[in-house]
Amino acid sequence: MRRTDVLGIKVDALTKSEAEDRLVEIVDGQKQSFLFTPNPEMVVRAQGDKEFRVILNRGDLNLADGIGLLFAARFQTLPVAAGSPISYLVVFCQWLFLIMFLPPFPHFFTKPIPERITGSDFIWNIARVAARRKLRLFLLGGGPAVAERCALVLQTNVPDLRIAGVYSGPSAQAEEIVRLINKSRADILLVAFGAPRQEKWLSDNLVKTKCRLGAGLGGTFDFIAGVKSRAPRWIQRLGLEWFYRLLQEPGRISRQAAIPKFLWLILKSKMSATKKG
Repeated sequence: MRRTDVLGIKVDALTKSEAEDRLVEIVDGQKQSFLFTPNPEMVVRAQGDKEFRVILNRGDLNLADGIGLLFAARFQTLPVAAGSPISYLVVFCQWLFLIMFLPPFPHFFTKPIPERITGSDFIWNIARVAARRKLRLFLLGGGPAVAERCALVLQTNVPDLRIAGVYSGPSAQAEEIVRLINKSRADILLVAFGAPRQEKWLSDNLVKTKCRLGAGLGGTFDFIAGVKSRAPRWIQRLGLEWFYRLLQEPGRISRQAAIPKFLWLILKSKMSATKKG
C-alpha cells in the first residue's frame, strides 16, 4: 500500500476507488482496524499532541481529507540542489508558486497523493461496501437526532444497508456506549465526535467492541443529515471548502488559523531537509 509522510503523519496515496478496495480488504480481514481522515488542522494538532500523532499513525486507512495534504506531498517531492547557496531561495519560490497556483490548478497536485477523499464523501463508499457484504453500521456522535437523520438518509439511498444502531449522547459515557454497540451486533462503527476526540475514543474503546472497523468522520453526520450544507462542487475542487465553512461559521476562525501554520511547517520542514541534504 502506497503511503506518504506529511509532517510525521502517514497518509495513504490512493484514489477513492483504490481506497474502497482497501476498505473491502479491511472488513474482510480478521483484525480490528481504524480508518482516519487527517486534514491540515489535524496534522498541526498532532505536532504538539504525541498521543494523537501515535493514534493517527495506527490508522489502517488514512485518507487525505484536505487539499493541503496534496499540496504538502507534492511540494516535498520537488527536486532541490542541496548544499547550494541558492537552495533555500529555490525552496521558498517553489513553496510560494505552489500556494499561488493551488486554487486555480488543483489537478497539478495529484502526485504522490492522487486525490482528496473527505469523510463526507467516503461514508457513501463505506455504506455501499457494508450493504454488499451484509455488514451492520453503528453511528455514534453528532448533535441531538443528527445520527438518526444521517442513518435515515443513508438507508434511503443505499439499498439493503443495515443500521445496527445510533447514539448521540456524550462520549464520556463510554461503558454505556460500548454496551449498546455490542448489543446491536454492529460490524462497522462510525464516530463523529470531531478530532482528536473521536480518534482517541476509538483508540481506547474499539477493542472493547466486536466491530471490525472504527472510523473517525468528524462533521460528516451533519452534512449527510442536512444540518449543515457543504460547499458547491466547484469550491470543493478549488480546495476552498475550508473558506466556505468559515463564512458559514465565523467561530471556526481560531481553528482555521491552523492552515497558515501548516503551510509554514511544511516550508520549515523542506528547508531543514535541504540543509541536511
